[in-house]
Amino acid sequence: MSDRLDILRSGREIPLVMGILNVTRDSFSDGGLYLNPKDALARAVEMVSEGADIIDIGAESTRPGAVAISAEEELSALIPVLRSIRAKLPKTPISVDTYKPEVAEAALSEGADILNDVLLKTSSKGECEMLSLAARAGCPIVAMHNSRERTYGDFWTEFLKECGDIIKLSDSCGVDRKNIFLDPGIGFGKTADQNFEIIRRIRELGEFGVPILLGVSRKSALVSEVGKDIVLRDYATSAVSVYSALSGAVSILRVHNVSGNVAALKVIKRILS
Repeated sequence: MSDRLDILRSGREIPLVMGILNVTRDSFSDGGLYLNPKDALARAVEMVSEGADIIDIGAESTRPGAVAISAEEELSALIPVLRSIRAKLPKTPISVDTYKPEVAEAALSEGADILNDVLLKTSSKGECEMLSLAARAGCPIVAMHNSRERTYGDFWTEFLKECGDIIKLSDSCGVDRKNIFLDPGIGFGKTADQNFEIIRRIRELGEFGVPILLGVSRKSALVSEVGKDIVLRDYATSAVSVYSALSGAVSILRVHNVSGNVAALKVIKRILS
């Protein structure tokens, strides 16, 4: 695992690209496309050929209104795909998008390298099983700020405080700072204005001293500007990727359209060189 993760500490001029692979029936833009492990493997190989640095596999949709599934259902969709990708792409870091510790632990045992948790569930004692698992495994974890079921007065002030609380929680669970990636949670319970404020002010998240992962790809936050068409949302995503690269604040961009975002980042890198 360590060699595969060297790329996370490489200090590149532009963000790494994390390609999204949803092996779900109901994800909002690609649900049902990669249920067959052969199709999922082909897509993973294609994304790497297009320039993806990391593959992020999700077997349960976390879109608004999605129906929760059991750990057993999630594992039955995830593990065959994970095994085939790990065997075919031994040098490519694999992230697993799950909020269930039992799924995460099984995924790590099958060769996953990174955990990606959108919920960070805590116990009544304020403990987080997922963060504790990451600490024990010594693996990177993407910790998301999730605003669902929240309302705000002064959004930015409260948002920053909650991001700081995530970092403190990871510290208390024993996660090494080099293994925490903060995801500001675009689209997770936030208004369009709040989403764009986060993007505009993304550099300010550098105050937490941890790498930032930004996931804007095709999300409803973009609909207010470009409409529902997926192609237009991909163009808009690339615009955000360019802005993120220019900000110097984002380490990883999580995207569906790998080729378009990689092309945009290559051009920005050339302009800045």
